[in-house]
Amino acid sequence: MQALEQLAHDHPWSRSLLAGAFDERYFTGALWLGEQLLGYFIADRVLDESTLMNICVSPEWQGKGLGRQLLQSYFDQCTAMGLQQLWLEVRASNRAAINLYLSSGYAENGRRRNYYPAANGAEDAIMMQKQG
Repeated sequence: MQALEQLAHDHPWSRSLLAGAFDERYFTGALWLGEQLLGYFIADRVLDESTLMNICVSPEWQGKGLGRQLLQSYFDQCTAMGLQQLWLEVRASNRAAINLYLSSGYAENGRRRNYYPAANGAEDAIMMQKQG
């Protein structure tokens, strides 16, 4: 998982942050081809809400619908757990992800200015919400 995180993100989660996402508050999903990890998501849950914390697809598999499959797996798990308010934050520059989220029923809910580290300093996070 750490290797894929490093390949797919300019500012990847640390090994300790990834490891911390496997306690009872979090849930995950993954796509595999044999023993090759193609992608995964990490989400948390609090009461009837969930935040999609991380979604990652191997660069060689991006643009093939795997992000949508992971998102659907996330929605299915949220439904099974009775989670009704779904949240996420996405880099303002990540147009592919923003379009995926909009087409999946999310709506922009606000912005966090200069939230994410970027090559030229920082960039905004777009906050998005969906009813589960």
